[in-house]
Amino acid sequence: RGPALVRRAATMAVDAKAKRVDEASKRTAGIATTSKGTVSFLAGSSAGLVSSLALQPFEVIKTRMQAHKLYMGPPTGMFATASCVVRNEGVRGLWAGVTASCVRTAAGAGLYFFLLERVTRELNHRFPKKEGEKVSAAAEGARMFTLGAASRGLAATLLCPITVVKTRMEYAAMSGATYTGVGNALWQVASKEGAKGLFSGLGSTLARDAPFSGLNLLMYTKARAVMADYARGQGRELTALDTLIAGAVAGGIATFATHPPDVLRTRVQLKAATSLVRIVREEGVRALWVGSTPRIARRTLQQAVTWSLYEHISTAMGGSSVF
Repeated sequence: RGPALVRRAATMAVDAKAKRVDEASKRTAGIATTSKGTVSFLAGSSAGLVSSLALQPFEVIKTRMQAHKLYMGPPTGMFATASCVVRNEGVRGLWAGVTASCVRTAAGAGLYFFLLERVTRELNHRFPKKEGEKVSAAAEGARMFTLGAASRGLAATLLCPITVVKTRMEYAAMSGATYTGVGNALWQVASKEGAKGLFSGLGSTLARDAPFSGLNLLMYTKARAVMADYARGQGRELTALDTLIAGAVAGGIATFATHPPDVLRTRVQLKAATSLVRIVREEGVRALWVGSTPRIARRTLQQAVTWSLYEHISTAMGGSSVF
């Protein structure tokens, strides 16, 4: 009986130790998960802030071109618009609304990458790939598009008030509105127009941002894979230049394809109620791509910088690519 009691006590001790190890591993996994999400947010925010600050003139010119007809007749070209801004407002006019733009882009990019990492991890956990299982290119493409669209859609909804303020501040010199800062602009819109004003253009924003991010993520993963194969063929690792090129290609294609909803969003957020059908009927199909040149230039450069910086910063902070 004595040996039996000893064996039973030893078994209980082993079980207790295994339980403690299991609980510790769960706590460690939780810390790692939180850390990875935080890294994704910080990397995305940093990349978004840098690109937004540097490329704000393209956004100002695009907004002015899209809204030009509301106050001053037919739209003008990109360089004519830029010259007009500099002549009337000085070089600083090209950075109108830069604070709101930086807040929106930094927070939006950080939130987007945070959600993208979380949603990707959750899907991989709930629907793990079986060993040896082959996934069709169409299914993988649909998965990537859905991940990007869903993550951006949520981020765009949460940040819609900042988007409204950014657009109003970029066009303030032409509309006659006066804002002392982002907080003041938010207060003015909220007090005069309420929640409806703060979330004006949400539908067109989602119609632009969700497909853009879905297509952008899909194109980026494809372009990145091509660049990775090219790098392996040269016997080297994937570099920042490779991800820069992949981001530029993805950003340019996705921006051109989703430009019409951006035209509509600008008009709606500047309190000019309209629709895509009405724009086409009154101004022609070309009006749906007014301001596309500066927007494509900005987004192409922005996505190139954002993806490249995101991967670099994420790796430097101990994280990794979400792919």
